[in-house]
Amino acid sequence: MIDYEIKRIPAREAKEYIRENHYSRGVSNCPFPCYGLFSGVVLIGVCAFAVPCSEYVRSSVFGKEYKNRVIELHRLHILDCTPKNTESWFISRCLRLLKKDKPEIWAVISFSDLSEGHKGVVYKAANAYYVGVTTSRLFFVDLTGRLRHPRQCGKNIKLHEAAALGWKPQKRKGKNRFLWILPDNKRHRKELLKLSRYKIA
Repeated sequence: MIDYEIKRIPAREAKEYIRENHYSRGVSNCPFPCYGLFSGVVLIGVCAFAVPCSEYVRSSVFGKEYKNRVIELHRLHILDCTPKNTESWFISRCLRLLKKDKPEIWAVISFSDLSEGHKGVVYKAANAYYVGVTTSRLFFVDLTGRLRHPRQCGKNIKLHEAAALGWKPQKRKGKNRFLWILPDNKRHRKELLKLSRYKIA
């Protein structure tokens, strides 16, 4: 790969980049850890992990007992100036860093937005397991054009509450769901694959 450097960056820096470049224009309040892709001193990509906002998502992999062992690859973006396969290369190396920075994490879950035409090709290229598709949902678009999740700050937003904020409802397709099992120990990985509530081929 071209002379790129990957290093952990503050959440503030990652959030600013995502809001400027990602189609959603939004990001978790507390993404951690966040990794930046640099060309020299210029930030050209961000991979941000975060605790899933939904308790269901956290528990869906190994059950409620192990929900704290799961994290989400929450936002990913790389500028178009990069060569082919940079995204999968970046993801793979960020997952390696995540293992060191958060060794308590067993699995990473992520979603590709079919409403945006994202099928998750880069996730597959980064050796993620495909574990199905979510159901379609009603999201909201705020006054700035930012896409808003129907759950904000741990609370489900009702239609009348969204209307009061000036948010417009928008039906979104389901999302492809992907999963990485992190531990390198073969025995542990095998145990986690069996423990997973998703069917993994």
